Amino acid sequence: MLELYHGEPNLFSLKPLIVLKEKNVEFVSHHVDPLKDASYENRFLPNDEVEMNMEGEGPILVHDGRVMTDSFFMSIYLDDVFSPMSLRPAGAEAHWRILAGAAGFGQLLGPAVSTLGVFRYLAPVLRKRGADSIKAVLAARGFQERREGWTALLAPEDPAELIEDSRRKVGLGIGKIEGILANSAWLAGDSYSLYDIDSFALTHCLTSLTPDLLNQTTAPRMMNWLERIRARPAVQAALAMSLTGKPEQAFLPGPEHSRWG
Repeated sequence: MLELYHGEPNLFSLKPLIVLKEKNVEFVSHHVDPLKDASYENRFLPNDEVEMNMEGEGPILVHDGRVMTDSFFMSIYLDDVFSPMSLRPAGAEAHWRILAGAAGFGQLLGPAVSTLGVFRYLAPVLRKRGADSIKAVLAARGFQERREGWTALLAPEDPAELIEDSRRKVGLGIGKIEGILANSAWLAGDSYSLYDIDSFALTHCLTSLTPDLLNQTTAPRMMNWLERIRARPAVQAALAMSLTGKPEQAFLPGPEHSRWG
């Protein structure tokens, strides 16, 4: 049995949803809203993978009782287990490019995009509710870092320095993708791959979140790349799993920022 606990199809939850749809794999979808079901992760405890999930509120995959986190490595697992179509082109260099590229963008873009999204969309909602209304959300977060991520959203003002640094990192990521696409149709070469899925999941929301950084003038190749991926039936099917109709506005506290980048 294959089950996926996930949020709205954006960022980390979007990655395995696209892979599952691309490979046409049947699975049980558990759409989770941490604001309404703050303790959903507790059903898997004790489990080191869940407790130490570096993606914060990232997806949880359960396959025949095996519990897995980390959306990129989860995607590799799904690609390995379910055939025949592989989402990794053959060749050691292509495999290195996918692994190195996704790891780099995960550290650079994952925290940065999450930060910009939660302060744009989630923080205003929590501030209106007030601290008392999210006590259950905070109490269910086992790790102090997880609780701190939610608590920071209740501050009366957005952290200007962190937001500016996140915008800087997003700009770096956009520039990197634009540069890669100057030399190849897809991020790992001539074939659509997990690298494209991973990077699309982290960046498709930027056209509305940071339109001054990502547009036809600043990154025309990346804009074309985004449209080609959005046109894929599997991607459309994954995005259609949204319950809000606005998955690009769905954000939760994400990974801690890396000191690199």
